Amino acid sequence: PTRTPMMTSNVELTEPKNNENITDKKPYRELVGCLSYIMLNTRADICAAVNFFSRFQNSATECHWNGLKRILRYLRGTAEFGLFYKKTGEPLVGYADSDWANASDRKSVTGYLFKLYGSTICWATKKQKSVSLSSTEAEYVALATAASECVWLVNLLKELQNET
Repeated sequence: PTRTPMMTSNVELTEPKNNENITDKKPYRELVGCLSYIMLNTRADICAAVNFFSRFQNSATECHWNGLKRILRYLRGTAEFGLFYKKTGEPLVGYADSDWANASDRKSVTGYLFKLYGSTICWATKKQKSVSLSSTEAEYVALATAASECVWLVNLLKELQNET
C-alpha cells in the first residue's frame, strides 16, 4: 500500500521510444476504465491520478503502467475510504483549484468538488481548453467551470425539492 495515489513528481509525458508502447501487451486501457468507474462512483481521491494516466491510453510506457499499479496499491491500502452521507453541515459547498501550466502543452488542469450537507456529491478533474497566461487566469477558468457546475446543481436541488 502507498499513502498517495500518484507520485508528487509527474511521470514523464514523453511519447514512447522505439518499442516502448505497452498498450498492446498489457491491459492498460482496461485498467484505466476500471479505475475510472471506481473514481466516478465512490473515490474522488483518485480523480487527478486517473485523469492524468488516462491521457496515455494510446502511448503508454512501462512507467505509466507502474503509475496505474500505484493507484491500485493506494486503493488496497485505503479500502475503508468512500462516500459517507451525513445529515448535518452546510447545504451546498464547493471547492475549485487549478494546476497552472504543468503539462507539456502548457494547458492548466481544473479540479472541483461539491459537498451537500458535508457529503461529497460531485467532483471532476479536467484539462483546460485554452492556455492560461498566468496562475490567476487559470484559477478564474477553474472557478468558472466550478460555477457552471454549481448552477446546474442548484437547479437540480430546486427541482428535486419541488417534486417532494
